[in-house]
Amino acid sequence: MHTGKIFTNDNCVGCNLCILSCPCIEANVVSKEDSLVCVDESKCTTCGECLRVCTHDARDYTDDTDRFLADAIAGKDISLIVAPALRCNVPQWPRLLGYLKSLGVNMIYDASYGADICTWGYLQYIKAHDAKGLISQPCPAIVSYIERYVPESLNRLAPIHSPAMCTAIHMKKYKNISGSYAFLSPCVAKGDEFDDPNTGGLIEYNITFKKLLERLEKEGVDYRKSDPAEYNNPPHGLGAVYSNPGGLKANVEQHMPGQWVFKIEGQPRAASFLHEYVNERAGSPFLVDILSCRGGCNSGPGACLTEDMEYAISKTMHNVKKEASENKPDFSQFDKELRLEDFCRQYTPKKIMPIFVDRHEMENAFAALHKPSHEFRTTDCRACGHATCQEMAVAVAKGINHVDNCVDYLKSVASHALRDPVAQRGSVGRIHSGRK
Repeated sequence: MHTGKIFTNDNCVGCNLCILSCPCIEANVVSKEDSLVCVDESKCTTCGECLRVCTHDARDYTDDTDRFLADAIAGKDISLIVAPALRCNVPQWPRLLGYLKSLGVNMIYDASYGADICTWGYLQYIKAHDAKGLISQPCPAIVSYIERYVPESLNRLAPIHSPAMCTAIHMKKYKNISGSYAFLSPCVAKGDEFDDPNTGGLIEYNITFKKLLERLEKEGVDYRKSDPAEYNNPPHGLGAVYSNPGGLKANVEQHMPGQWVFKIEGQPRAASFLHEYVNERAGSPFLVDILSCRGGCNSGPGACLTEDMEYAISKTMHNVKKEASENKPDFSQFDKELRLEDFCRQYTPKKIMPIFVDRHEMENAFAALHKPSHEFRTTDCRACGHATCQEMAVAVAKGINHVDNCVDYLKSVASHALRDPVAQRGSVGRIHSGRK
């Protein structure tokens, strides 16, 4: 079992930004004791949007960095697959590869090569099945969201493995590279992908740029003093830009210019789109290129860069794209050498059943919140983390938020306490709404 789950630490101040940004409504639970916002792992898709918006470093995650380093140093046979986002995240990245080689890491493959295979697989599958309107799946947080919250769209989720998995499959089945495999990227959710029985347990370690560099810094290791190393994979093409928003789109258009590839990224927009897209059939695009992170994988939750560094990211990736465009992969050679079925996968629905509340429970929640009428039920200040008072009442009724987390409620309590000396001496629980 991979680590990689997101959790709340002691820095939480209950600002509720994580709730407001989360596409999974019931994944955040507010503690009644201290108003800390905890994570319900069973309903979290590990998209990392809360890590992005939290300004208190109150959300963190675990990955397999420590286990990977310990095993590599102990002499375990491990080969590494690296996401193309390394280029814009790690200064002098060939020296990082060299350092990892010095620890005993065997082969190091660029997942850009697997991305080329992934593009080939998409085009082959679409052609064979006339499967227009497929939803791309390189983003494991998107896959997880569909499996849990929009399982009726699983038949539209492209049945082709991600670039990471395509790389691992090529290494294992076509290059006979023995030992265990690790994946280094800016993605926390990859741990969920590698744990999925549908991916065969081929990748044993999920490592993020952030945790790896933090570990090296903590131990006083300067990887930049290492000799640089090169990747061991065959030359790659435009798969190197998969980490960009619209990266898959650019790859498809290189081979099939003029096709409509719709792209969308960022939460909660991506989740909203998936719900809207369920019944879309007529006039569907050739493909939907969708990513959970608004800056693409380059600024994922385990990245060293953030989306605010957009200019630096764009500058680096522009040069990567220019270089990669000069090496267009020969898909006719893939046709001869590769078997599409080796790179296909299945999905298993993991539908999350939401907590049901009826009208009576809703009315009780509104009463507890001191919201007796439509006027007070549409304040919608969002301070509680919910977009509307209606959503907050639902959360209170479900037991995943509580009245003390409502600013409007606290104002009501304070107002009554000032006007009523008896109430001022009593407890909050004895103050009734009576709002006019």
